[in-house]
Amino acid sequence: MKVIVSHDVDELYISDHFKDLIIPKFQFRSFLFFIEKRINFMTFIYRFFYIFESRIHRIPEIINIDKEYNIPSVFFFGMNNGLGMSYSHKKARPWIEYVKNKGFDIGVHGLNYKDKKSMKKEFDDFISLSGMQSFGIRNHYVRYNEETFSKQAEIGYLFDTSYFNKEKVELKRPYKIGSMWEFPLYIMDVYLDKYKETTLNEMESYTISIINRARVEGLDYFTLLFHDSHFCGKKYPLYYEYYIWFVKYCKENNIEFISYRDAIKELNNEK
Repeated sequence: MKVIVSHDVDELYISDHFKDLIIPKFQFRSFLFFIEKRINFMTFIYRFFYIFESRIHRIPEIINIDKEYNIPSVFFFGMNNGLGMSYSHKKARPWIEYVKNKGFDIGVHGLNYKDKKSMKKEFDDFISLSGMQSFGIRNHYVRYNEETFSKQAEIGYLFDTSYFNKEKVELKRPYKIGSMWEFPLYIMDVYLDKYKETTLNEMESYTISIINRARVEGLDYFTLLFHDSHFCGKKYPLYYEYYIWFVKYCKENNIEFISYRDAIKELNNEK
């Protein structure tokens, strides 16, 4: 079994959120987490005052660890605004180039999943920004309906990795829709917490149990999503420690990392 790692770039800068409620909502949730003893006082203080930092994303930091552990991860960038994604193409462009220059793959973090015309615009905008002709997509908040994937295939996406069961981990093999491969998502960082796995040991044990299930079921690929902005030890110590644990666990247990593109090559060769 091989592991595929991806990062959704939901946010870039504090200034992107001056016209929405993302910052006060985050501060209020942090206060509740502190009251519920889910975060300590220092984490709460850092989260409350992080608005004085200019940068939210942690693209360079997570690239450094992915390089260290030879993880060919992919970064999905938003092409539209909504549901907390508020950065412009102008601000995204240098980071798209940065990721490419570091040797990592990039794709679309799609906002539109119903209207084909809007979906096509995101596809075309990404071509203009990246200069790439072939790439994949993950939809923001892993949203989709019964027609989303067929529309994405018709638009020309190489792969999608938005299929995710939010209630229960569903171990489903990659499958093809037209010429597009669909890679179901198994582990998403934020849902580890929503599954009530609120300590590092619990998150580790839960992840190991899913990996073991995948092995027993004979899956060839295991997909994990970790948001780059969570790779911040002061702001998100639990997620930060979890990601470091995960990459080390895979290395120590001889679990190979692979990109979506190389997995597709393997899958196509099986046909």
